[in-house]
Amino acid sequence: MALSDRKMPFWDAVTAAQEHALSGDKDRAINALLAARREAAESGGDLSEERTALLRALIRTIAPGHEDLLEDAPNMAPAVQRIAVSGIGRSGTTLIYQQIAKLLLLADRRVNFRYEPYLWNIRSPEAKGNPFDMSQLHHFGLMVHTGVPLFLEGGHPLHDPFVDHLFDAPWDRDPQQAPDAHLTKVIRGSGRLRSYLARFPDLRIVACLRNPVDTINSSLGMFSFFGEEFHPDDRPRFRDELAARGADVTRLGQPDLSVEWYAQWWQAFTEETLAVAQDYPENVFPFCYEAFQEKPEAMLEALMDFVGLRNLGMFMGLSKPAGPTIKATSLTQHDIRVLGPQIDYYTDQVLVPRLGAQAALARTDKTVSRYLGGRFSFPIAGSDLGRKCPIQLRGMMLNGAGSPFLSLAKRPANPVDLAEMIAQHHKGDPAEMRKPAESVARIKGGKRFGAVITCHNNQNTVADAVLSCLNQTLPFDEIVVVDDKSTDNSRQILAELETRYSNLRVLALPSNLGPSGARDLGIRALTTEFFTQLDGDDLYWPSKNAQEATALAGDESAVAFSDILVVRPGQSHVQSVAAYDGRTGAEAWTALMARTPQIPRDMTLSRKLYFEAGGYDMTRHLYEDWEFKLRLAARSRAWIRAQGTAGTVYNRLSPGLSGVEDGLHARALSQIFLSGLGQAYLPKEAILQSYDAMIGRFADRNVAVRSRQALETFIARGLDLVRLAEHVSRRDTCAMDNMDYAASLDKFVAENLREEVSA
Repeated sequence: MALSDRKMPFWDAVTAAQEHALSGDKDRAINALLAARREAAESGGDLSEERTALLRALIRTIAPGHEDLLEDAPNMAPAVQRIAVSGIGRSGTTLIYQQIAKLLLLADRRVNFRYEPYLWNIRSPEAKGNPFDMSQLHHFGLMVHTGVPLFLEGGHPLHDPFVDHLFDAPWDRDPQQAPDAHLTKVIRGSGRLRSYLARFPDLRIVACLRNPVDTINSSLGMFSFFGEEFHPDDRPRFRDELAARGADVTRLGQPDLSVEWYAQWWQAFTEETLAVAQDYPENVFPFCYEAFQEKPEAMLEALMDFVGLRNLGMFMGLSKPAGPTIKATSLTQHDIRVLGPQIDYYTDQVLVPRLGAQAALARTDKTVSRYLGGRFSFPIAGSDLGRKCPIQLRGMMLNGAGSPFLSLAKRPANPVDLAEMIAQHHKGDPAEMRKPAESVARIKGGKRFGAVITCHNNQNTVADAVLSCLNQTLPFDEIVVVDDKSTDNSRQILAELETRYSNLRVLALPSNLGPSGARDLGIRALTTEFFTQLDGDDLYWPSKNAQEATALAGDESAVAFSDILVVRPGQSHVQSVAAYDGRTGAEAWTALMARTPQIPRDMTLSRKLYFEAGGYDMTRHLYEDWEFKLRLAARSRAWIRAQGTAGTVYNRLSPGLSGVEDGLHARALSQIFLSGLGQAYLPKEAILQSYDAMIGRFADRNVAVRSRQALETFIARGLDLVRLAEHVSRRDTCAMDNMDYAASLDKFVAENLREEVSA
C-alpha cells in the first residue's frame, strides 16, 4: 500500500479526537489520539514532524501534563523534508534546484528528486546528462497537467495522487524505505501552489522570481510557456481561467505567438506566486533572481536558513550555467514596449522592496538595455518546427523539406548590415541611440503612427525590413505589409512573421498591382492617423519614427522626412535633404519640379493629407513617388526635416530602375512634369530651366525633345499651360505609346496655335 493510502485512518482518528474534545469527552478524545498513533504504527509508516507536532499539541490541549502518553509511540519519526522549487519560465529554477539537491546529498539524506514532473520523468539532482527525449516524457504528469486547472487551490481527484507522488512516495532507490526528503522543481505549477500546501502543510516552497524580459526572452529560445510542443495548447484554457478569475483578457485576442500571451502568463503567475508568499510566509521563500545577482552570498544564506540545511557546498558551482544559455535576443523594441506594464510591475512589487528604488530602477534599465541592438534570433518557441515529432523531422531531413520557421531562421544575410551602418555613420554610442523613446505621449500627441511595407520577391530582405520597423525606438502602432503577388518565398516568410507580432498585418494580393497600387492598398488598410512607407529591400534607421513624429508634433497638414543613408556597392553615405527643410508646400513643389536637390523619400504624413492629395496614381509604374509628391506638396502646409542621422537605409546595391529603357524614363519624366504645371504656379522664366534639370541624361530622347518643344511654344506664345497639363493627363493620352504620344503633343500645339490665330 502506498504511503498516501494511509492518510485517511490517521485523519479520521484526529477528527474524532477533536470532536470528542469539543463535546467535553476527554477520555474518548485521548483514546482517539492513541488510535491515530496505532493506525500509523500498524501500517508500518512514519509520521511527519508536522503530524507529530499536531498530536502533541492536541494532547496538551486535551490532557495537559500528559504529553508522555505519546512519547513511546513507534511512529514518531524524524521530520521528512518536502521542498518545491517553483518558477515561471526560465527564472533560475534549475540553478536553485541543483544547489538544494547538493545540500541534501551532502547531508547524507535519502532523497526523491522530481525534475519538471508535469512533463518529464526525470529523477536526478541535475538537469545536465538527461537526454530530454521522448523516453523521458512523464505520461502521468502530462495527463495531470492537461486534466487539472492551471489555477488550483484545494484538492482534486487527479492532482492529489500526483502531488503524493511528488512529496510522499517511497524512496526511489528502495521502495521498502521512506525517503528523508523530497525535492521537486516545477515551472508549470505556479498556479497550483495552494493545492500543494493544502495537501502538505509542511511543504517548503522556494518561489523563483525573475524580470519578465529575461524570463520571456530565455524561454522563447527554448520552449513555449503553453506547452504546444508536448500537449494541447494551454492558451484557450489559460484565457478562460483568467476570465473566470475576473482578469482583463482583451490582449489575448492577438496572434498565438505574439509576446502579449507570454506577458499575460508571466503576469498572472507572478501575481499568484506573490499572493501565496504573502498568505504563507512560513512556507514560501521568494527568491529574487536580481537580488541574488546583487548579493549572492546573502541570498544563499537566507535560502539555507529557509530549507534548514547548511553547507559550504551551496556556494560552489555557481559560475557554471545550470542549463542551456541563450545569448541572442528574441525580443524586438515592439515586444519590449508591450512588456512595459509587466516591467513596471516587477520593478515596483519585487525589486524596489528588495533593492531599494534607485538600485531597482538601475537594474531595470540595465536589463532592458541588453536587448537593444544585440544579435537577434527569431523565437523557436511554439514554431511549426518545435511542434513536429521525430518521424516528421526525419522526413524533413530526408526530403530536404523546409518549414515556415526555417525560412526565417535560415534566411540569407541581408546585403545591408544595419549594425555596421550604425557603427559607421552614427556619431555617439549606438546603445544610447537605440534606447526606447521617452515622453511617448508628448511625441505622439495623442495620434497613432503606422508603416506600410511593399514586397515583391524580396524573400532575402523583407524579414529585416519588418524587423527594422519593429525595432524602432518609438514602435509603430501598426505595420501593414503588402505582398504584391510574390513568386518566391516571401509570402511564407511574411505569414510566419504575422503569427508573431500583434501590430503586424499582411495583405497578400491575388495579382500584381505594382508599387503604386500596393502602397495605396496598404495605406487604406491602416487605421492610424499618420503613416510612412518602406520598400521590401530597404531598412529604417532605428530612430526614424521617433524623430519624424517629433518633427510633426501632431500637425496633419505637414510632412516630415529625414536624411537618406544610401548604400551602394563598396560604399555608403548620408544624402542630405536639408534643402527641403522649412519650406512651404508651394516652395517644396517648385523644388520638386526640377528634381534637384535630392528629393526626400519615405516621408511621414497624415492619411488625411494623403487622401486630400489624391493618393498614388495606380496607373503609373515609373516615378510614381515623384508624381505623388508633387500633388502632396501642392496641398501641404509645411515640409520639416527631422533631426537624426538618417531615416531610410536605401539599398542601391542592385540596378533598380536602370534596367528600364531610356525612352520610358523620358516619357514618364516629361509627362509628369507637364501635368504638374496645372497644380501650382511656376514662373515662366523658370519652367524650361526646371525641365532641363529634371530630364537630365534623357534630354536627347525623342519624346523628351518633343515635350520641350511644346513647352517652348506655349511659353513663347503665352498659351495656357494648364490646358497642356490637362492634355497630357488625359486617360487616352496616357495610354499611348511614345510615338503616338509625341505626335499628340505636336497636334495639340498646332490646334492651340490655330485657335490663337482665330482669336
